[in-house]
Amino acid sequence: MKIALIVTLSLSLVFATKFSSKYHTTAELNEELESLSRSCSFLSLSNASDSPQIKEVNINRNQNKKYRAYILFGEHPRELISPESGIHFLNDLCYEKTDPKNQQILDNFELRLILNANPLSRQKVEGGEYCLRENENGVDINRNYDAHWEKVQDDVRQVTSGPNPFSEPETRAVRDSLKSFNPHIFLTVHSGTLGMFTPHAYSTDAAEQNEEKMMDILNDISGKYCPSCDVGVASQAIGYLAPGSCVDYAYDELKIRYSFAFEIYHGSINLEEQLKSRSHSSFLQLTGQQQSTKNRKFEHNNNHSCFLQTSSKYEMSKEECFDYFNPDSSQYDWYVQNWTEAYQEMLLKLVQEEKQQ
Repeated sequence: MKIALIVTLSLSLVFATKFSSKYHTTAELNEELESLSRSCSFLSLSNASDSPQIKEVNINRNQNKKYRAYILFGEHPRELISPESGIHFLNDLCYEKTDPKNQQILDNFELRLILNANPLSRQKVEGGEYCLRENENGVDINRNYDAHWEKVQDDVRQVTSGPNPFSEPETRAVRDSLKSFNPHIFLTVHSGTLGMFTPHAYSTDAAEQNEEKMMDILNDISGKYCPSCDVGVASQAIGYLAPGSCVDYAYDELKIRYSFAFEIYHGSINLEEQLKSRSHSSFLQLTGQQQSTKNRKFEHNNNHSCFLQTSSKYEMSKEECFDYFNPDSSQYDWYVQNWTEAYQEMLLKLVQEEKQQ
């Protein structure tokens, strides 16, 4: 009995140490947002939902802005790096506002962000439940949107679509926030593989409109910030269908012409070392890819597909889940900075694309 208790306490200490090394708790994220709202004159906070409390960040420095951008983080609570990249992006925007990139963004965009879209389950992850994907009702909220929704129950992969579309308070909050904001560009941020995706997730069909412009943006960003990223139609790249996703809802139902999903970390791929050790052109040569990816056909992410195929036979431990979905403390700073720059680039590329019309 004593041995079991010691083992339990030791594991709890390992998880607590791993989490506290760099990552924020929900309370700390909210405190940092409150601090930013006081120190950053163009940033304000409101609640997208009161129960559960989901904070909505609004950024508007220029009343004559031309574009609106919406970024959604933290739908899957085990993917802690998603909100972490978001809070880094906000800090960079507020405290480095004189940087030319940030100046351009603040001059051209009104932004709305939800940093922590699944707060109740995230708090359970903070307590050590590092494999938790669903919300408090056991629903994968990224399968609960009214976009080609299907009733899905896959307990092995923690994919459950709920009893009906928008049955969950989290998806209703995002829906209402998105519809009221009516953005020109939408991005949802995840981890578990490396990819930059366009619609569709529910089928293998590519986006009917604006696909070429979306691909121009993604090809440019991947070349600079994620040479290992699969780039293209979400379902084709990840190797399975995902009905009821937010990216399809944004694109098909709300008609947001630039709708993206980013996957920013994969535990078995060291993106930092790849970018440090070689230029993108030499990386492409080493992997046999062509310099121009604009018209290539995209294949499945083999590492991610392998995980999906074997997950029914092997259940990851809590510690393995943390490492699979999130960089450790030695990599953390690099990843949040790299993806902050990628988000900035995405916004600036949209301005360029629109000016070419």
